[in-house]
Amino acid sequence: MFIAVTWTRIAPDRWLEARAAEGMKAIYDAQSRARVHIRPKLGSVRVSDLTLDRLRRWRDAMVHAPKRVRTSKLAAKANTCEVDISDPEALRRRRDTANRTLTLLKAALNWAYQHQLVERDRAWRLLKPFRDTGSARARFLDAAEQQRLLNTSEGELRDLVAAALMTGARFAELARLTMRDFDRTNGTVFVEKSKNGRARHIPLTAGGVALFERLSAGCAPKAPLLTRDNSEAWKPAQYQRSFKEALARAKLESITLHELRHSYASALVRNGAPLIVVAEALGHSGTRMAEKHYAHLAPSYVADTIRRTAPDLDLPQAGPVRFEASSPVRASA
Repeated sequence: MFIAVTWTRIAPDRWLEARAAEGMKAIYDAQSRARVHIRPKLGSVRVSDLTLDRLRRWRDAMVHAPKRVRTSKLAAKANTCEVDISDPEALRRRRDTANRTLTLLKAALNWAYQHQLVERDRAWRLLKPFRDTGSARARFLDAAEQQRLLNTSEGELRDLVAAALMTGARFAELARLTMRDFDRTNGTVFVEKSKNGRARHIPLTAGGVALFERLSAGCAPKAPLLTRDNSEAWKPAQYQRSFKEALARAKLESITLHELRHSYASALVRNGAPLIVVAEALGHSGTRMAEKHYAHLAPSYVADTIRRTAPDLDLPQAGPVRFEASSPVRASA
Protein backbone atom coordinates (compact mmCIF):
# COMPACT_ATOMS: atom_id res chain seq x y z
CA MET A 1 0.00 0.00 0.00
CA PHE A 2 1.28 3.47 -0.87
CA ILE A 3 1.80 5.51 2.31
CA ALA A 4 1.19 9.17 1.50
CA VAL A 5 1.69 10.41 5.08
CA THR A 6 5.18 9.34 6.14
CA TRP A 7 5.99 11.73 8.98
CA THR A 8 3.80 12.29 12.03
CA ARG A 9 3.94 16.07 11.62
CA ILE A 10 2.22 15.82 8.22
CA ALA A 11 -0.93 14.12 9.50
CA PRO A 12 -2.17 17.12 11.56
CA ASP A 13 -1.34 19.47 8.67
CA ARG A 14 -3.33 17.43 6.13
CA TRP A 15 -6.19 16.94 8.60
CA LEU A 16 -6.36 20.65 9.44
CA GLU A 17 -6.42 21.53 5.75
CA ALA A 18 -9.34 19.16 5.23
CA ARG A 19 -11.21 20.38 8.30
CA ALA A 20 -10.69 24.04 7.37
CA ALA A 21 -12.17 23.30 3.94
CA GLU A 22 -15.16 21.72 5.72
CA GLY A 23 -15.65 24.80 7.89
CA MET A 24 -13.99 23.66 11.14
CA LYS A 25 -14.68 26.28 13.83
CA ALA A 26 -11.95 25.69 16.45
CA ILE A 27 -9.13 25.83 13.90
CA TYR A 28 -6.96 28.28 15.88
CA ASP A 29 -6.80 26.08 18.98
CA ALA A 30 -6.04 22.98 16.90
CA GLN A 31 -3.24 24.74 15.01
CA SER A 32 -1.77 26.00 18.28
CA ARG A 33 -1.77 22.54 19.88
CA ALA A 34 -0.16 20.98 16.81
CA ARG A 35 2.53 23.67 16.75
CA VAL A 36 3.32 23.56 20.47
CA HIS A 37 2.82 19.94 21.50
CA ILE A 38 2.90 17.67 18.45
CA ARG A 39 5.47 18.90 15.93
CA PRO A 40 8.37 19.55 18.37
CA LYS A 41 8.18 16.06 19.95
CA LEU A 42 6.74 13.80 17.25
CA GLY A 43 7.31 15.76 14.05
CA SER A 44 10.44 13.85 13.06
CA VAL A 45 8.96 10.43 13.88
CA ARG A 46 7.71 8.25 11.04
CA VAL A 47 4.07 7.21 11.40
CA SER A 48 5.20 3.61 10.92
CA ASP A 49 7.50 4.00 13.94
CA LEU A 50 4.77 5.16 16.31
CA THR A 51 4.26 2.68 19.10
CA LEU A 52 1.89 2.56 22.03
CA ASP A 53 4.79 3.10 24.44
CA ARG A 54 6.18 6.08 22.51
CA LEU A 55 2.79 7.76 22.37
CA ARG A 56 2.14 7.07 26.04
CA ARG A 57 5.46 8.64 27.03
CA TRP A 58 4.69 11.67 24.84
CA ARG A 59 1.26 12.05 26.48
CA ASP A 60 2.69 11.73 29.99
CA ALA A 61 5.50 14.21 29.30
CA MET A 62 2.93 16.94 28.57
CA VAL A 63 1.64 16.63 32.13
CA HIS A 64 5.08 17.28 33.66
CA ALA A 65 6.27 19.91 31.17
CA PRO A 66 6.34 23.60 32.24
CA LYS A 67 3.21 25.54 31.33
CA ARG A 68 3.55 28.01 28.46
CA VAL A 69 2.47 31.56 29.29
CA ARG A 70 1.90 34.67 27.19
CA THR A 71 4.96 35.51 25.10
CA SER A 72 5.69 38.32 22.69
CA LYS A 73 5.73 37.32 19.02
CA LEU A 74 9.21 38.84 18.79
CA ALA A 75 10.62 36.78 21.67
CA ALA A 76 13.24 34.18 20.74
CA LYS A 77 11.99 31.75 23.38
CA ALA A 78 8.55 31.04 24.80
CA ASN A 79 7.90 32.01 28.40
CA THR A 80 7.02 29.14 30.74
CA CYS A 81 6.25 28.55 34.40
CA GLU A 82 6.54 25.44 36.54
CA VAL A 83 3.36 23.62 37.57
CA ASP A 84 2.94 22.02 40.98
CA ILE A 85 1.39 18.71 40.02
CA SER A 86 1.13 17.74 43.68
CA ASP A 87 -1.88 20.07 43.64
CA PRO A 88 -4.84 17.88 42.53
CA GLU A 89 -6.48 20.69 40.54
CA ALA A 90 -3.22 21.60 38.79
CA LEU A 91 -2.70 17.93 37.92
CA ARG A 92 -6.25 17.65 36.60
CA ARG A 93 -5.76 20.68 34.38
CA ARG A 94 -2.47 19.37 32.97
CA ARG A 95 -4.01 15.98 32.25
CA ASP A 96 -6.97 17.67 30.62
CA THR A 97 -4.59 19.61 28.35
CA ALA A 98 -2.79 16.36 27.47
CA ASN A 99 -6.11 14.67 26.69
CA ARG A 100 -7.21 17.47 24.37
CA THR A 101 -3.95 17.33 22.46
CA LEU A 102 -4.07 13.53 22.30
CA THR A 103 -7.61 13.76 20.91
CA LEU A 104 -6.39 16.11 18.19
CA LEU A 105 -3.49 13.84 17.20
CA LYS A 106 -5.69 10.74 17.15
CA ALA A 107 -8.28 12.55 15.03
CA ALA A 108 -5.58 13.51 12.52
CA LEU A 109 -4.08 10.02 12.39
CA ASN A 110 -7.51 8.37 12.17
CA TRP A 111 -8.37 10.66 9.28
CA ALA A 112 -5.16 9.62 7.52
CA TYR A 113 -5.91 5.94 8.16
CA GLN A 114 -9.51 6.23 6.93
CA HIS A 115 -8.26 7.91 3.75
CA GLN A 116 -5.71 5.11 3.22
CA LEU A 117 -2.75 7.43 3.79
CA VAL A 118 -1.23 5.25 6.52
CA GLU A 119 -1.20 1.47 6.91
CA ARG A 120 -1.99 0.81 10.58
CA ASP A 121 -3.86 2.51 13.43
CA ARG A 122 -3.21 0.11 16.29
CA ALA A 123 -0.67 2.24 18.24
CA TRP A 124 -2.91 5.26 18.79
CA ARG A 125 -6.15 3.28 18.84
CA LEU A 126 -4.97 1.45 21.97
CA LEU A 127 -3.85 4.60 23.83
CA LYS A 128 -6.56 5.85 26.18
CA PRO A 129 -6.83 9.37 27.63
CA PHE A 130 -6.42 10.15 31.31
CA ARG A 131 -9.60 9.51 33.28
CA ASP A 132 -11.62 11.99 35.36
CA THR A 133 -10.13 15.17 33.95
CA GLY A 134 -13.29 16.99 32.88
CA SER A 135 -14.90 17.57 36.26
CA ALA A 136 -13.78 21.14 36.92
CA ARG A 137 -16.22 23.22 38.91
CA ALA A 138 -17.84 25.85 36.73
CA ARG A 139 -17.13 29.25 38.28
CA PHE A 140 -19.69 32.04 38.33
CA LEU A 141 -19.64 35.71 39.20
CA ASP A 142 -22.69 36.95 41.06
CA ALA A 143 -24.34 40.27 40.16
CA ALA A 144 -22.17 42.31 42.55
CA GLU A 145 -18.97 40.70 41.27
CA GLN A 146 -19.99 41.28 37.66
CA GLN A 147 -20.51 44.96 38.41
CA ARG A 148 -17.12 45.20 40.12
CA LEU A 149 -15.47 43.67 37.07
CA LEU A 150 -17.24 46.12 34.78
CA ASN A 151 -16.20 49.02 37.02
CA THR A 152 -12.53 48.01 36.87
CA SER A 153 -12.49 47.31 33.13
CA GLU A 154 -11.67 50.19 30.85
CA GLY A 155 -12.50 51.30 27.33
CA GLU A 156 -12.85 48.59 24.71
CA LEU A 157 -12.23 45.82 27.25
CA ARG A 158 -15.26 46.99 29.22
CA ASP A 159 -17.42 46.69 26.09
CA LEU A 160 -16.09 43.17 25.48
CA VAL A 161 -16.75 42.11 29.10
CA ALA A 162 -20.23 43.67 29.07
CA ALA A 163 -21.11 41.92 25.80
CA ALA A 164 -19.92 38.58 27.21
CA LEU A 165 -21.96 39.02 30.39
CA MET A 166 -25.13 40.11 28.57
CA THR A 167 -25.11 37.52 25.76
CA GLY A 168 -23.32 34.44 27.13
CA ALA A 169 -21.58 34.23 23.75
CA ARG A 170 -18.13 32.72 23.28
CA PHE A 171 -15.20 35.03 22.56
CA ALA A 172 -14.94 33.92 18.93
CA GLU A 173 -18.67 34.58 18.44
CA LEU A 174 -18.35 38.07 19.91
CA ALA A 175 -15.26 38.87 17.84
CA ARG A 176 -17.14 38.02 14.62
CA LEU A 177 -20.20 40.18 15.34
CA THR A 178 -20.81 42.95 12.83
CA MET A 179 -23.21 45.87 12.80
CA ARG A 180 -25.75 43.97 10.70
CA ASP A 181 -25.89 41.19 13.33
CA PHE A 182 -27.60 43.57 15.76
CA ASP A 183 -31.37 43.76 15.28
CA ARG A 184 -32.62 46.95 16.93
CA THR A 185 -36.26 46.20 16.19
CA ASN A 186 -36.34 42.84 17.93
CA GLY A 187 -33.57 43.55 20.43
CA THR A 188 -31.35 40.60 19.45
CA VAL A 189 -27.88 39.79 18.16
CA PHE A 190 -27.39 37.11 15.56
CA VAL A 191 -24.57 34.57 15.97
CA GLU A 192 -24.04 33.20 12.48
CA LYS A 193 -21.14 30.85 13.24
CA SER A 194 -20.86 28.93 16.49
CA LYS A 195 -18.69 26.10 17.77
CA ASN A 196 -21.19 23.42 16.78
CA GLY A 197 -22.18 25.10 13.51
CA ARG A 198 -25.64 26.18 14.71
CA ALA A 199 -26.69 29.78 14.17
CA ARG A 200 -28.84 31.47 16.82
CA HIS A 201 -30.50 34.74 17.80
CA ILE A 202 -29.73 35.96 21.33
CA PRO A 203 -32.44 38.15 22.92
CA LEU A 204 -31.02 41.15 24.79
CA THR A 205 -32.13 42.90 27.95
CA ALA A 206 -32.65 46.68 27.91
CA GLY A 207 -29.04 47.11 29.03
CA GLY A 208 -27.83 44.83 26.25
CA VAL A 209 -29.82 46.74 23.64
CA ALA A 210 -28.35 50.04 24.88
CA LEU A 211 -24.83 48.59 24.69
CA PHE A 212 -25.17 47.37 21.12
CA GLU A 213 -26.93 50.54 20.00
CA ARG A 214 -23.92 52.52 21.18
CA LEU A 215 -21.46 50.09 19.60
CA SER A 216 -23.25 50.09 16.24
CA ALA A 217 -23.77 53.85 15.98
CA GLY A 218 -22.26 55.12 12.74
CA CYS A 219 -20.86 51.72 11.76
CA ALA A 220 -20.84 50.32 8.26
CA PRO A 221 -22.95 47.12 7.91
CA LYS A 222 -19.92 44.82 7.82
CA ALA A 223 -17.87 46.67 10.44
CA PRO A 224 -17.05 44.71 13.61
CA LEU A 225 -19.15 45.65 16.63
CA LEU A 226 -16.48 44.93 19.22
CA THR A 227 -13.08 46.38 18.43
CA ARG A 228 -9.79 47.26 20.07
CA ASP A 229 -8.61 50.87 20.35
CA ASN A 230 -7.22 50.64 16.78
CA SER A 231 -10.76 49.90 15.47
CA GLU A 232 -9.77 46.34 14.52
CA ALA A 233 -11.69 43.28 15.68
CA TRP A 234 -10.38 41.42 18.71
CA LYS A 235 -8.17 38.40 18.11
CA PRO A 236 -7.45 35.51 20.51
CA ALA A 237 -5.15 36.34 23.45
CA GLN A 238 -5.21 40.10 22.83
CA TYR A 239 -7.47 40.77 25.79
CA GLN A 240 -5.86 38.47 28.35
CA ARG A 241 -3.39 40.82 30.03
CA SER A 242 -5.83 43.70 30.50
CA PHE A 243 -8.55 41.25 31.58
CA LYS A 244 -6.32 39.81 34.32
CA GLU A 245 -5.44 43.33 35.46
CA ALA A 246 -9.15 44.20 35.69
CA LEU A 247 -9.78 41.05 37.76
CA ALA A 248 -6.97 42.00 40.12
CA ARG A 249 -8.31 45.52 40.58
CA ALA A 250 -11.77 44.07 41.29
CA LYS A 251 -10.20 41.66 43.81
CA LEU A 252 -11.75 38.66 42.06
CA GLU A 253 -10.33 35.17 41.67
CA SER A 254 -8.59 34.39 38.44
CA ILE A 255 -11.17 33.35 35.85
CA THR A 256 -11.21 33.30 32.08
CA LEU A 257 -13.32 35.40 29.77
CA HIS A 258 -15.09 32.20 28.74
CA GLU A 259 -16.29 31.75 32.32
CA LEU A 260 -18.37 34.92 31.99
CA ARG A 261 -20.53 32.66 29.83
CA HIS A 262 -21.12 30.52 32.94
CA SER A 263 -22.11 33.64 34.88
CA TYR A 264 -24.70 34.50 32.22
CA ALA A 265 -26.14 30.98 32.28
CA SER A 266 -26.17 30.72 36.07
CA ALA A 267 -28.15 33.97 36.33
CA LEU A 268 -30.74 32.59 33.91
CA VAL A 269 -31.12 29.37 35.89
CA ARG A 270 -31.29 31.06 39.29
CA ASN A 271 -34.04 33.33 37.98
CA GLY A 272 -36.12 30.34 36.90
CA ALA A 273 -35.30 29.87 33.21
CA PRO A 274 -35.85 26.24 32.12
CA LEU A 275 -32.67 24.40 31.15
CA ILE A 276 -33.90 24.00 27.57
CA VAL A 277 -34.05 27.80 27.31
CA VAL A 278 -30.55 28.12 28.78
CA ALA A 279 -29.22 25.54 26.31
CA GLU A 280 -30.83 27.41 23.42
CA ALA A 281 -29.39 30.74 24.57
CA LEU A 282 -25.90 29.23 24.82
CA GLY A 283 -26.15 27.53 21.43
CA HIS A 284 -26.04 23.96 22.71
CA SER A 285 -27.66 21.21 20.65
CA GLY A 286 -29.27 19.70 23.76
CA THR A 287 -29.59 20.14 27.50
CA ARG A 288 -26.80 17.75 28.57
CA MET A 289 -24.17 20.44 29.18
CA ALA A 290 -26.69 22.77 30.81
CA GLU A 291 -27.75 19.99 33.16
CA LYS A 292 -24.14 19.14 33.97
CA HIS A 293 -23.12 22.68 34.91
CA TYR A 294 -26.28 24.45 36.03
CA ALA A 295 -28.97 21.99 37.13
CA HIS A 296 -27.92 22.30 40.78
CA LEU A 297 -28.73 26.01 40.65
CA ALA A 298 -32.32 25.54 39.50
CA PRO A 299 -35.27 25.62 41.92
CA SER A 300 -35.60 22.00 43.01
CA TYR A 301 -38.37 20.04 44.69
CA VAL A 302 -35.76 17.67 46.14
CA ALA A 303 -33.61 20.48 47.54
CA ASP A 304 -36.61 22.34 48.94
CA THR A 305 -37.91 19.17 50.60
CA ILE A 306 -34.53 18.38 52.17
CA ARG A 307 -34.17 21.92 53.52
CA ARG A 308 -37.67 21.74 55.01
CA THR A 309 -37.37 18.30 56.62
CA ALA A 310 -33.68 17.69 57.43
CA PRO A 311 -32.35 18.27 60.98
CA ASP A 312 -31.53 21.92 61.58
CA LEU A 313 -29.42 21.94 64.74
CA ASP A 314 -28.79 25.00 66.87
CA LEU A 315 -25.03 24.84 67.37
CA PRO A 316 -23.45 26.48 70.44
CA GLN A 317 -21.30 29.52 69.86
CA ALA A 318 -17.69 28.75 69.14
CA GLY A 319 -15.35 29.02 72.11
CA PRO A 320 -12.75 27.12 74.11
CA VAL A 321 -13.90 23.70 75.24
CA ARG A 322 -13.13 22.86 78.86
CA PHE A 323 -13.22 19.44 80.43
CA GLU A 324 -13.70 18.68 84.15
CA ALA A 325 -10.85 16.75 85.74
CA SER A 326 -12.02 13.33 86.84
CA SER A 327 -10.60 10.70 89.15
CA PRO A 328 -8.88 7.81 87.43
CA VAL A 329 -10.99 4.68 87.19
CA ARG A 330 -9.63 1.82 89.20
CA ALA A 331 -9.84 -1.65 87.86
CA SER A 332 -11.84 -4.00 90.05
CA ALA A 333 -9.95 -6.72 91.80
